[in-house]
Amino acid sequence: MGKRQSMISPNLFRLFLLSILLFPFYILSSEPRAPKDPTLPTSPSEEKKDDRDARGDLREKKTSVQTLTLCDGRTIRGEADGMGEGFQFSHLKDGIEYKKKLKWEEVESVKIDSWELKQKKEEKKGISFEARPKRVRIRTKNGEIFYKDTGLADINLLNLSVKNNNGTANLFSYWIDLKFPTGSWYSGLPPIKGESLIREECYKDVVRMIEWE
Repeated sequence: MGKRQSMISPNLFRLFLLSILLFPFYILSSEPRAPKDPTLPTSPSEEKKDDRDARGDLREKKTSVQTLTLCDGRTIRGEADGMGEGFQFSHLKDGIEYKKKLKWEEVESVKIDSWELKQKKEEKKGISFEARPKRVRIRTKNGEIFYKDTGLADINLLNLSVKNNNGTANLFSYWIDLKFPTGSWYSGLPPIKGESLIREECYKDVVRMIEWE
């Protein structure tokens, strides 16, 4: 019996010693780790794929000369960056809906005939509305006229930038207005008749018409 114990005890002693040596590492590895900071998304490259041709070369950015007419009759003339090859839109002709494609060099002017007011939220002094272009008149250099009832957001003409000798001007074809409980508007525009949220009048600093040379 004593001889068998003397043969086993060295193995038990080694196992016991090994467990003592590894115990601190086990404690350290079992401790919870602090969470890592989330990985922030990288910003997209300034050179978008749309700016390259089939060979991967950067397309030359075209500029055009525009005259912007504001709602109070003021005009601003200058250069604007190109907005791509063209655009597609839907329009009605004799009660029939058509889809039409135009290149920007074919367009003579875009005029806004009306704006649609969409309620945003209730403020302390009234209700705020966003007035966006609704009915738009597109005239081509061939004299064709098309009426578009879906505004300008889909053809990227809500925000406009023109550069001339005075510098760069950033203009808009929409505005934010506040309707007071009395029915009057912060912009000073006349009240809208009835329940309609369509108006033909517009704020003085807003673009009503864009013309291309």
